[in-house]
Amino acid sequence: MDFRAALGLRVASDAPPDDIRRAIARSDTAVVRSLCLVPDPGVICGKFLRLQRYCALEIRMAVQDVGDQSLRLAIDPAASQDRVEEQLIILHALMERAGLQVRTSRQGVIHWQDAPPLPEVDTGTSQRLTDHLHRLIASDPARAWRLEETAAWLGLSTRSLQRYLLAEGGRFSATLRHMRTSLASDMLRNSDQSLGEIGFCCGYADQAHFQREFRKVSGQTPRRFRSQPRESVKTAL
Repeated sequence: MDFRAALGLRVASDAPPDDIRRAIARSDTAVVRSLCLVPDPGVICGKFLRLQRYCALEIRMAVQDVGDQSLRLAIDPAASQDRVEEQLIILHALMERAGLQVRTSRQGVIHWQDAPPLPEVDTGTSQRLTDHLHRLIASDPARAWRLEETAAWLGLSTRSLQRYLLAEGGRFSATLRHMRTSLASDMLRNSDQSLGEIGFCCGYADQAHFQREFRKVSGQTPRRFRSQPRESVKTAL
C-alpha cells in the first residue's frame, strides 16, 4: 500500500505545511478516517506509526513519552530531516482533523491544548463479557488493542478479563482475531477498498499478517473471499 495514496495526499512531498494540512483535512480515505476516529493523541500517533511500518517507510519513529498535553517521539538520527519534518506535519494535521488544537510540532515533540473529550463506548447490555469486548474493538478497529489496555477500558484487571473470557469459552487473542476477521469480511463484501486499506483499518500489523490471520479463521485468503458470491461463502466467522 502506498503511504501517500492511503492518506489521500495529492500534494508534493515538499509542499508547504499548510497545503499538507489542507489535504489531510479534505481527505476522505478509509485510512485517514480510521486514524482520526478517536481524539486521543497517543492512539492517533500509535496508529500513524503502524501505518509507516505497514507501508514499509524507511523512516523509523517510536513513541517515547505521552503527557497530558505533549508527546515526544524517538526518531532515527540517520533519517533525512526533510522526511522527518514531513512526517511530523502529517501527524500534526491528523491530530488537528481529530479535533485537537495542536500548538507546535518540531524536533520530535508535539504539543496540544483543549483536546476534545473521548467518546464513550457503548458496550451494550449483554451479560457476556465477550460481547462487550466485540463492541469495544469495533469502536476503533484500527487500534492495536492490547490485553492490559483493553482490560482497563472494561474496568477489569488483566487476570479478571482472561478468566471471564475463559469461562465463556474464549481467549483474548482468539476473540481479537475473530473480531478483526469479521470486520474485514464485512469490508471485503461491502466496499471497494483495497486489501491493503482493509488490512490496516482492521488493525493488522502488515498485509502478510492480514493474509495469514484471515485465512486462519475463514479458511480462505481475503482476495478469494472477496471474489466468491456471498451465498457460496461458508466460514466460521
